[in-house]
Amino acid sequence: MWEKNHAACFFIQQRRLIAATIRFFDLFSGIGGFREGLRRAGGFTCVGHCEVDAYADKNYRLLFDTEGEWFCNDARTIETERMPDFDLLCAGFPCQAFSIAGKREGFADARGTLFFEIARLVADKRPAYFILENVPGLLSHDKGRTFHTILSTLSELGYGVEWKVLNSKDFGVPQSRRRVYIVGYFDERCRGKILPFTGANETPLTCILDGPQGSRVYDPSGVSCTLTSGAGGVGGKTGLYQVGFPVKEATRKGYKMAYPGDSIDLAYSQMNTRRGRVGHKIAHTLTTDATQGTLIESPRFVDMNEDPEITEIARCLTAKQNGGIRKHKREASGVLVGGRIRRLTPRECLRLQGWADDRIDKILAIQSDSQVYKQAGNGVTVNVVEAIGRRLAAVDAEVMQN
Repeated sequence: MWEKNHAACFFIQQRRLIAATIRFFDLFSGIGGFREGLRRAGGFTCVGHCEVDAYADKNYRLLFDTEGEWFCNDARTIETERMPDFDLLCAGFPCQAFSIAGKREGFADARGTLFFEIARLVADKRPAYFILENVPGLLSHDKGRTFHTILSTLSELGYGVEWKVLNSKDFGVPQSRRRVYIVGYFDERCRGKILPFTGANETPLTCILDGPQGSRVYDPSGVSCTLTSGAGGVGGKTGLYQVGFPVKEATRKGYKMAYPGDSIDLAYSQMNTRRGRVGHKIAHTLTTDATQGTLIESPRFVDMNEDPEITEIARCLTAKQNGGIRKHKREASGVLVGGRIRRLTPRECLRLQGWADDRIDKILAIQSDSQVYKQAGNGVTVNVVEAIGRRLAAVDAEVMQN
């Protein structure tokens, strides 16, 4: 197959050398999660987008400079000969036809057939890469036949295709959001280099406070101890995990951990010679300057149903995030603060999708809460796209040099 694609690979490589950056088209763009992630990754230029939802498109144009870019509001009406050339096609294609939250009618649902619009664009424009995103239910729909059709269709177009289920919680946001990402490439040298992500948290186990087994304290950012069936008690092969906030100090370690209720001296925060910044359960001496703070316990998430569970990360966001009490367990999260439960705010939902506050401020200024909930629930997690984009850009640079 790759020998047959040699001429096409050569043509694509020459086109890439002229472009200097990876040009991408943002299909089913929503409010721009793919574009924001690739913007952070660096080395990508958007040449156009397609979005049928007028409210989402309004946000997209507010967040990004789209002047001079190509646009179409319906993927089914795109005339590929009128489109600009691009090296990467991004598409978080509608998931309702495959999601367990819907009727799962698959290709029988008009939204499910939109995948074939992706295939049409790929066949006509021949980008060097594509990144697709959907719900994990796509893998099992119709006993796997739907996913087989998708993979075989893309493969028959001459692309190497790889996929991986990634969870947003492994990419720096406290939301359990499993999504399947499908990456395609024309050049065989890209094989296995964009979507390994074998371990999102590869920091080694670090012991902060030594002691006998069962009393040691470990850094929670590292990999946990291996659990065994009889690991309980003082003799268990495990330890406690320190949950706190490191504050810079002029000590051998370079920091001191602060915990909820501790005071923190905020004066001269950038100096490297300061000590004694953290007061354990006691305030520092008050001065006329407001240079003292305290670490408060972070609010936790709680399920919005009649038998709630308290969790450290939020349940997966949905387009109906502003609903009330749910019928099913583990369906949606609220926030537990001071013993009371409230639902997630629109700002918090966008944060859980990886958006920064300066971008969120712009969205909240023009959209109703219901629209923000919908757009956050339908979007991709920015941090995940950024991670994939960095991998893709590095692989592309390697291919272009050889």
